[in-house]
Amino acid sequence: MPAVGDGFEGFYEAERSSVLRAVAFSLGDVDLAAETTDEALARAYERWSEVCQMGNPAGWVFRVAVNLGYNRTRRRALERRRPVPPARDPVDVEGVADPAIGRALASLPRDQRAVVVLRFHLDWSVEAIAEALGCQQGTVKSRLHRGLQRLERMLEVPA
Repeated sequence: MPAVGDGFEGFYEAERSSVLRAVAFSLGDVDLAAETTDEALARAYERWSEVCQMGNPAGWVFRVAVNLGYNRTRRRALERRRPVPPARDPVDVEGVADPAIGRALASLPRDQRAVVVLRFHLDWSVEAIAEALGCQQGTVKSRLHRGLQRLERMLEVPA
C-alpha cells in the first residue's frame, strides 16, 4: 500500500486494479464493477483527507463500490419488475485461470464471495476484511469457512 504522503494519485495507481478485480468477483459483473469502482474512487478523491487516515483506504473503496453495485442491481430489478438477467460470466475477470472456479465463486452467496475474494485474491488479513466490510472478525471467519466448504463441494476437492 502506498504511503499517505504519496497522495491520492499514488493510492489510485497502486490499488485500483486489485480493488476492481475484487469488486468484479464480488458482483459477478465486470462492467458494473468498473463503473462502481471508478465512482467509489471519485468519492475517495473528494474525501481524501478523511479516507487516507483510515486504516484500510482500499477496503473503504471496495465496500463503497460493492454497495453501489448491489444498489444498482436492485434498482434495475425494481424498474423492470422482472428478474434481473444473469450477470456476465465471471470467467471474464482477469486472473481466473479455471472457468470452474469463476462459476463456483459466482454461485456463492455474496457475503461469502466477498470474504473469499478479499482473503485469497487480495491476500487481506481477517482484520482488514472485517474493517472493510464493517463486521466482526468472527463473522469474517465463519463466512470464510462456510464459503470454502461450499467451494470444495462444488469443485469436488478431495479431503
